[in-house]
Amino acid sequence: MVSVTKLAHVGFRAQNLSTQAEFYNDRWGLDRIDEHGGEMFFRADGPDHHVLTLHSAESPGLHHFALEVASAEELDRAADELAARGLNIVMPPTAGLEPGVAKAMRFCDPEGNLVELISGVDTVSDAYGFRDVKPVGLNHVVLEANDRVALESFYRDVLGFRLTDQLADFMTFFRCNANHHSLAFIKTPNGQPGFNHAAFEIRNWEEWMKAVFYAGERGIPRVWGPGRHLAGNNLFSYYRDPENNTIEYTAEVEQITAPDYVPKLRNPPIADQWKTVGQSGPGGGRA
Repeated sequence: MVSVTKLAHVGFRAQNLSTQAEFYNDRWGLDRIDEHGGEMFFRADGPDHHVLTLHSAESPGLHHFALEVASAEELDRAADELAARGLNIVMPPTAGLEPGVAKAMRFCDPEGNLVELISGVDTVSDAYGFRDVKPVGLNHVVLEANDRVALESFYRDVLGFRLTDQLADFMTFFRCNANHHSLAFIKTPNGQPGFNHAAFEIRNWEEWMKAVFYAGERGIPRVWGPGRHLAGNNLFSYYRDPENNTIEYTAEVEQITAPDYVPKLRNPPIADQWKTVGQSGPGGGRA
């Protein structure tokens, strides 16, 4: 089994790289730290080199998401194990694949999502500077699946994720460290598996309230929220970026530290404890 230690970053394809870069740098609160060919890299107000990448492309959507492993040796071992299981290895372990990462590989999961495994992430100590909104990191990514149970099995049995929570029979939450969920899975409503949303963490509830306020002031289209989820107990507010990717500001995500923690089955599957009237989750009532 591969041992994933954290969710590292998410990458989006960008039809208009400059428009997307302006949005994430000037309105969402991230900071552009590097550029490499047709790719841009953005940090949050945390130590990791980047939490978001933008890739120049003909169509928008998810490019990849990255999971960190403990060492270069673990990365090499992961490549061997994934290849032995018949996964499509898009890029073998490579040094210098992207700025701020010592070594990385890419493969496709069983539903075709491009996944990056990385090791040796650079630490950034430069001051973040003045911003009205300061995300501190990428908290989680949610995927839509044709075969949710099979995809869950892959991330659990091959990459070492552990089940934390389940909303009835339509959504599950998996962790790779203390964070309540770094990945979550839902049954796709339209037969098209792939990306649902990515959540960027805000330091505390007060900073989260400011983020929601400034999103409104800046005209960022709101999809759902503000509210508080049941699974994870986190504050949330969902938005669309200029190319229609769903992104979230979240805070106060539950941390699982008890060694004897037992996964919870939430039925009825309450998505919002505040029960925001007249709104539904991204894609229709999802958490």
